[in-house]
Amino acid sequence: MGDWNTLHHFDDKTFYSMIVPDFKSNGQLLRKYFNSKFGSYIVYGNDQNEERIAEILRFSQFLDNHFKSDTLLNIQKRKKGINENYSDFIQKRNQEEEDFQKANGAIIEDINHILTLMIFSECAGFNPHLILGRSIFTGSVCAKPKSIAENIISKLTDNELGSIFYPSRSNRSGIINWITHEELQLLWLDKENIYSEKEETGKYFSDFLKFVEIALENNLGLISGTNMNESILKLIQSPLSVKIDVQELGLEYVINYE
Repeated sequence: MGDWNTLHHFDDKTFYSMIVPDFKSNGQLLRKYFNSKFGSYIVYGNDQNEERIAEILRFSQFLDNHFKSDTLLNIQKRKKGINENYSDFIQKRNQEEEDFQKANGAIIEDINHILTLMIFSECAGFNPHLILGRSIFTGSVCAKPKSIAENIISKLTDNELGSIFYPSRSNRSGIINWITHEELQLLWLDKENIYSEKEETGKYFSDFLKFVEIALENNLGLISGTNMNESILKLIQSPLSVKIDVQELGLEYVINYE
């Protein structure tokens, strides 16, 4: 049936000033959420907490300031050697990436689960959110090839090189990617290069633009997720001060998950 994706308002400044440094230091905030009641629902098999937290903190020391893995980035960006057979190059690169996943997959899964809880508790609003669905976003919001806009909106549905937020075989839930407020400003400056290709998708396109506009007005970015634990995340009081009256604004694709 495919994955169910959603888009949310996101305070990237709080994320980079509070959450990322916590993961790269002693994990005080991480421990608070990992050991919380919500944490026990979000982080499956929530036992041996201190061991798992220690592994998360150890792994996080090797992530860059954008919360990406230099090791994984180097694997994915490696170029074929001059005398290297192409099939051998692909096989080796795939094997290196698979080895990285085997060595770190359980830790990454823990990070993805707990980080989702932390983000929606500290710096993002779960409700109301824009439906990305399985394909409605990519079928409704188009961008001119090689434009700034295309580069930015592609982040909403795709991971970037070096990202640890990619689905494993056993887990397809959590964060996909995010757009900072600065990136969203660039998107807005280049919005003439985004468009709705079909008349029937025009309403979705206008709802997307309104959702972006609200983010910009509130100095926010955007964050996307897939197959998230909606029944738990809807219970969290939004840390954002954004107020959206979906009915008053006539938004059909911006919803509150009840």
